[in-house]
Amino acid sequence: MQIKRRVVFMLLLLSCLLFSCKKTIDYTNIKATAPEMRPIPINFGLDFVEMHNYVIDGLQSELNPYFYIVNGSFDISGDNEKKEIVVKCTCLNGCVLSDVDLFFSQVLNLMAINAAEQDNKYKAPTVAEDGVYLDFGTVFNSYDLRLFADLQSGDILRDTYIEKGNTIPIEPRYINY
Repeated sequence: MQIKRRVVFMLLLLSCLLFSCKKTIDYTNIKATAPEMRPIPINFGLDFVEMHNYVIDGLQSELNPYFYIVNGSFDISGDNEKKEIVVKCTCLNGCVLSDVDLFFSQVLNLMAINAAEQDNKYKAPTVAEDGVYLDFGTVFNSYDLRLFADLQSGDILRDTYIEKGNTIPIEPRYINY
């Protein structure tokens, strides 16, 4: 019986020693040193500077007969928190609404193509076999859109605000060359 007591006493003593020698770990710097703990970058929306540059490149194509209507004043901007996109341009005097709408048709299609390239949750515009765009893709189902065009004289040709998901009052008729 005494041997059992000694064994139990030795086990108890050994376990007390093991628990009393426990190393304390400082967890304050683990996030800074462990690479797997660094935050993963998340796409918070569209890059409107990239979109603007993409559209400008598309508009300056030799195949584009519509860029002449803009007087060098063209801008695409947006706000990912408010979920809105603004397209503004100043057109040469003599342009009419149908010229501007054809121009905006090309701009909106290029914007939708770029949005689909930036984020795969958006679909690019559908193109028929003859090259005519059939829709503006899906980006404008998520973003409100403001289209503004005035003339050099200051007369306003188009100032339209379209809430996300609503029909855009311009036909996606621009031909994809």
